[in-house]
Amino acid sequence: MAHSAMAGSGWGTTEGDDPLQTAVWRLRSRGCWADAAALLEPVTADTALQRTALLVERCLYTEQGWAEAEDALRTAEALAHTDDERGAAACERGQLAYAATVHGVRDRADEARAALGRAAALIAPGAGGRALLDFR
Repeated sequence: MAHSAMAGSGWGTTEGDDPLQTAVWRLRSRGCWADAAALLEPVTADTALQRTALLVERCLYTEQGWAEAEDALRTAEALAHTDDERGAAACERGQLAYAATVHGVRDRADEARAALGRAAALIAPGAGGRALLDFR
């Protein structure tokens, strides 16, 4: 999904990086989550999941944009076709529900637990998204 921070030249980019991903990374690193998300067209599962992750992260840090994150999440869930994609969407749902619970927006602890459990069932132990799921 997202590129690693401070790679290569110190500007967050390396030669050959995708210019779109570079722009998204730069905006995200400055806390401009909505601007970064606006660059991503949710036409594939990967871009929809990346867009959702940005908006969920914004909710976690700013306590704003809950409805937009929910809409992006529903789009990502609709575009997910593989177990890894469905698992990643469930992981984002769990994170959004967790953030809403922590910030007192609404108690969604049961939803967070169920979504993260669903993600654990869908994402294989050696898959790339498993580390993020295990962290959450």
